[in-house]
Amino acid sequence: MLQDYYIEKDRKLNPSQDFQFLLQEGLKHIETLGHKLWTDYNAHDPGITILDVLCYAITELGYRADFDIKDLLTNKNGVIQNNTFFKASDIFTNAPLTQVDYRKLIIDLEGIANAWVIATQKTTDEFGYRLPNDTEAKLYINKREDKISLKNTDNKNNTIPELKLRGLNKVRIELEDDPVLGDLNSLVLEHAFWSEDHWVKLKIVPQFTNWNHPNTAMFKKMDKPSKITIDSVKITNGIVYLVVNRYSKPTDSLHFRIFPDDSRELDIALNYFGKEKNVCEIIALLATKKEKIETVTASVANSLQQNRNLCEDYLCVEVIQKTDIGICADIDILPGSDAIEVMSKVQIAIDNVISPKINFYTLSQLVNEGYHSEDIFLGPKLIHGFLKDEEIEKAVLPEEIHASDIIAALMEVDGVKSVKNLMMTAYNALGKPIAASSNQKWVLPLPGDIKPVFNASKSKLLLFLQGIPFLLTETQQMLTEQKVIMYKSQFSQRKLQNIKNDFEAETGNYYPLNEYYSIQNDFPANYGLGKNPVSDKAPELRKAQVKQLKAYLYFYEQLLADFFSQLYNAKDLFDTNGAARTYFPAFLDKNDAEGGDFYSKEVYGQDLESKLTNGLTTDDVSLYESESLYYTRRNKVLDHLIARFAESFNDYVFMMYRVANDTQGMGGLAFDYANLITDKENFINTYPEISSKRGLGIDYLNAKSNTIPPQLNDFWNTQHRGGYEKRVARLLGINEIGLRNIVTEDAPQTQWTIETEAEDFLFKIVSPATNLQEKWEWSQLHFLDQNLYKIDNYGSKFMLYLVDGTAKIARLDKKFDTEQQAYDHLENMIAKLNIYYENFYCLEHILLRPFDNKLFTDSDLLSVCLNDDCDDPANNDPYSFKVTIILPGYLSRFKNLVFREYAEKVFRQEAPAHVLLKICWVGIEDMLLFQQQYREWLDAFRKYRLLFCSNLLTTTETKKYQKVLNQLILALKELNTIYPEGNLYDCELSESNRPLTLGKTSLGTL
Repeated sequence: MLQDYYIEKDRKLNPSQDFQFLLQEGLKHIETLGHKLWTDYNAHDPGITILDVLCYAITELGYRADFDIKDLLTNKNGVIQNNTFFKASDIFTNAPLTQVDYRKLIIDLEGIANAWVIATQKTTDEFGYRLPNDTEAKLYINKREDKISLKNTDNKNNTIPELKLRGLNKVRIELEDDPVLGDLNSLVLEHAFWSEDHWVKLKIVPQFTNWNHPNTAMFKKMDKPSKITIDSVKITNGIVYLVVNRYSKPTDSLHFRIFPDDSRELDIALNYFGKEKNVCEIIALLATKKEKIETVTASVANSLQQNRNLCEDYLCVEVIQKTDIGICADIDILPGSDAIEVMSKVQIAIDNVISPKINFYTLSQLVNEGYHSEDIFLGPKLIHGFLKDEEIEKAVLPEEIHASDIIAALMEVDGVKSVKNLMMTAYNALGKPIAASSNQKWVLPLPGDIKPVFNASKSKLLLFLQGIPFLLTETQQMLTEQKVIMYKSQFSQRKLQNIKNDFEAETGNYYPLNEYYSIQNDFPANYGLGKNPVSDKAPELRKAQVKQLKAYLYFYEQLLADFFSQLYNAKDLFDTNGAARTYFPAFLDKNDAEGGDFYSKEVYGQDLESKLTNGLTTDDVSLYESESLYYTRRNKVLDHLIARFAESFNDYVFMMYRVANDTQGMGGLAFDYANLITDKENFINTYPEISSKRGLGIDYLNAKSNTIPPQLNDFWNTQHRGGYEKRVARLLGINEIGLRNIVTEDAPQTQWTIETEAEDFLFKIVSPATNLQEKWEWSQLHFLDQNLYKIDNYGSKFMLYLVDGTAKIARLDKKFDTEQQAYDHLENMIAKLNIYYENFYCLEHILLRPFDNKLFTDSDLLSVCLNDDCDDPANNDPYSFKVTIILPGYLSRFKNLVFREYAEKVFRQEAPAHVLLKICWVGIEDMLLFQQQYREWLDAFRKYRLLFCSNLLTTTETKKYQKVLNQLILALKELNTIYPEGNLYDCELSESNRPLTLGKTSLGTL
């Protein structure tokens, strides 16, 4: 469609830039307001002159305000630095949620060709739903004894049903080929050695079924001639059997089966492997192969744990097994076709059907294909490019291969006329046909947990030209193989390196929008203003009149300059960098025209700048806004920024108002507008993380990447928390959410320091030489209770003491001049300490499951209710999708039932819909006991899990973990929710002061 380009005859301006429009509007106001006293509206009138100048200045303001938004936001450095503008790769991406998401995450890792996350088995239950994956240990539902059991019979020796835990995912990975070691997915090692005048090629197969077998650890222990002895090497049924013992421990042995490609070379292989040096060369290769696999699987495990959904876990990572697929077919080709080209494309087409390829794409490629940004960045954030969902979904582990799919693909090849007599055969690891999957014409059945791979050497593809077989010569076959290799290299999956994975952030041009040019410079010279000042020889009356006019015009100047300043500072207003004001008054210090002092200094006092920028009272932010107005305006801006992400803080604000005004006894707790602003700013600043990772549990491994054996990072006393926990904390205004002690559990000390972000508080035990243990324990349980502090003299000063009745237990190491100062500091300290100690623990029950049926006992299992009144699938399973939230119910906000009700609502609505929560507001003694056991369990569980999947677990380690797990479960059973005390009142008295709520209040004294 052609476009006509032309210049408008009549110039169209925005009203704010149209001088004539502004002038006419100004005249209308003058006529309306001053028509009784003012009748001359001609240009010579001074009032009209002032109007002209002001309208002209407004056009400049309108011009600047009409700049592109990116110009308004660009700073002096020429960039846009705004915490609320997130990159597409940060705000559009999300932590993995679906199986496709997790596959993308794993495929993006180095060394991974493909991956599959299997959430359930293929077998179904009586209702047709797929059964969960088998867990490490089998659990059973023992209704007779009202418990979950590790035995499949009850005390009457009756068989009891199995409990299938849900939320356990099986992960299988396909490793990329190694240029030296070949296919890393296979236990088969392809090897060759020189014998006299030719290479002897053979395959070596250990006795293991997979790389996770514990005996694979012996490769490193038996990789040198001095470490082994050859027990036996012999030929049986056309196979060379090799048994090697460990020299220092003969009970450790490795068994190998060796298959020469040429059966006539069995004796050569027998002699070759009769020497320790040659055997150790093979074992060393297998050890290297295992180390490479362990490095990749460790990175997979780390990535999975960093992106683990709440109440889900992963079984140990497995390497996929492959099966070769052979295809036999007669293919008619068209006359004039290039037989080599056709044969190579036929093989590529078959390979694409049997094992579809997954490719990485650049951002520009997807944009050019028409993908929208929200679709491009959907899913996890990747490093090596972008993956298409449709390719991921196509590259599954098939349960069957259809001949019709292969024929359809072959018919798309240029030069193919027809396909006849197609048959399919699957081969095992030793290259033998699988009986149930041999010579299938229509459907080739597969297990569904192995990857099929097209093998041209096990196939027989015959080309026919007009009914006559077209046999390829040896040279043509070699050229065909080269073309296939070339095609595969062109279209093979390549991880893209050093590419642009995000859109460039736009920047604008920086303009000093706050620069103000005085309107007095535009007045005619006879006014004696601006760059045409009144003469020094003029009469004093004339000078006074000019000065009076300057003072009059200054009101207009200040308003205009403020607007320019407001426009310039809009970049700060719509940011979360802690803007201390929402109005930005401009102090006109210098005259931009001449560089001298601005004339306001002639007509106003020296304190003008201070009053303008700081206000007149301590409650003012500036002359234009009080503190309350600042809070109102700042919250409106933050609400707008939050609303862009379809989020809202309204419920939180209303709840905090209710808490502040609640009459159930909150001490000095009040609604703090500054804290509310901080909460909102923190929420926005961390939004990409708390939004994309909102459903994640804690990464309990927190392991160092690519370390063999795996090593663990520090865990306790860090900011290491799950995405779900971080999001809930932000929504509840809990800003210090580190994984740390909520209750102090150090050994008795004469003093202790609490280091909060706001301030450090040092406490000292009074008379520590007497009953230090008793005083220490009491003070740790009660120093957060404001009612237990007493202000007392300390010489001429005052100090705060923590008292038990009349006995002074501890004191705050700070002196005050007056009693009021001490009391104010106490309120401030208690508020800060409550903020510091506001925290919670989130325990996912799936992580408490046992890992074997031998060493674990029924006492190590969570308790259940299997009686008739509570017998249902939800109660029968204490592990699947269950979470316990433990909060300190004795803190100021946490005592309040209004806050508790809101917090429980947030905890539940932010958790995945299928997760069931138990929320406990516990007392300080219960919190201390649980904290101790929880910390010990976390430390033990992390180590246990690493050893378990590395096959390095010993009986001693298992028993050590079993003991810690048992103690945690006991501590979990002891948790009780505490409630604030209430009083019974006469019915005629007011019930607004701490009323009693049945079921939610502890009875106080009558």
